[in-house]
Amino acid sequence: MSSKQETIIKSEKIKIFAIDALKSTSMSGEDAKTIADTLVESDLKGVYSHGIQLLPRYVRGLKNGINPKPNIKITNDSGPIATLDGDCGMGQVVSVKAMKLAIKKAKTHGTGIVVARNSNHLGALAYYGIMAASENMISMCTTNAASIMAPWGGTTETLGNNPICWTIPGDDTNLVVLDMAVSTAARNKIRVAAAKGEQLPPDWAFDKEGQPTQDPQKALDGLIAPMAGPKGFGLAVIMEILSGVLSQGLIGKELPRDAISSTDIFYPTKTSHYFHVIDISRFCPIETFKQRTKELSKQIHESNLAKGTSQIFMPGEIELQTRRKRLKEGIPVSETVLMSLERLAKELNLPRLENS
Repeated sequence: MSSKQETIIKSEKIKIFAIDALKSTSMSGEDAKTIADTLVESDLKGVYSHGIQLLPRYVRGLKNGINPKPNIKITNDSGPIATLDGDCGMGQVVSVKAMKLAIKKAKTHGTGIVVARNSNHLGALAYYGIMAASENMISMCTTNAASIMAPWGGTTETLGNNPICWTIPGDDTNLVVLDMAVSTAARNKIRVAAAKGEQLPPDWAFDKEGQPTQDPQKALDGLIAPMAGPKGFGLAVIMEILSGVLSQGLIGKELPRDAISSTDIFYPTKTSHYFHVIDISRFCPIETFKQRTKELSKQIHESNLAKGTSQIFMPGEIELQTRRKRLKEGIPVSETVLMSLERLAKELNLPRLENS
């Protein structure tokens, strides 16, 4: 244990535990491995809100309406574009299939756009963006979600915290990943703060009356704050259209909100996703592109530092550094999360997750 009541556990041990737990739902081993990989990758990067802490909710959700064996169908296929119906499967399973198809289309047409509907929570978008980057392609991904954000100036939950992720390929030290919620902070980060008994920063959330609050429980009962006020709200609208409207899926207040009120189960949310991939080689040689991106990174890193700043980082650079360290040393798992996983192990009659 560390001084912060964390247990360091090797990533492979966490992944094996997650796979075994997910397979208990009758999910295939391949799909279980996909979901476990997304959770562990998030924790490796320090993005705890989308990491292994979600596993108990996923497992219970797969036994309460989310389809562990979805029949994912292509409902529209026309040149560089396609639409998928996810059959209420896990978002990770639907999204990996969609991104693979978008990459395939980009290789043929120079660009690929795949939208998916009737899906569920897909975890961190960066996972799918990095799939495209590993094929030397640029990608932009987004998803809609159950409504927890009011229109700017309103108090009615109408939009989800619809994130956006841009991924730009490079070498191990120059991969550019901008993965961000359009709120000041993701709702799962508020959940983490609530579990730890911590107050929120003053600009993260509103209560039911639309007033700023630092109480995580009032925030969970209220509204998340869009980043940069009306600008974040505007982005949420655009992401809703690209994912929900374009795919002919559910939009805004039409999405079920059961999963929002539950801290134990991910009920079906019927979300929609958007994956856009661009083949860089259609514009310029990939090595030229990477070299120019590396030069831009160099210019940014060489910036004069503001007072109180010790280093400049490119988007995603901190997470990649954290990942390299944790692959060697292990992942810190909080006492709260470890207790939740122990309860899940008892439910499923699985060996408990330990650091030994």
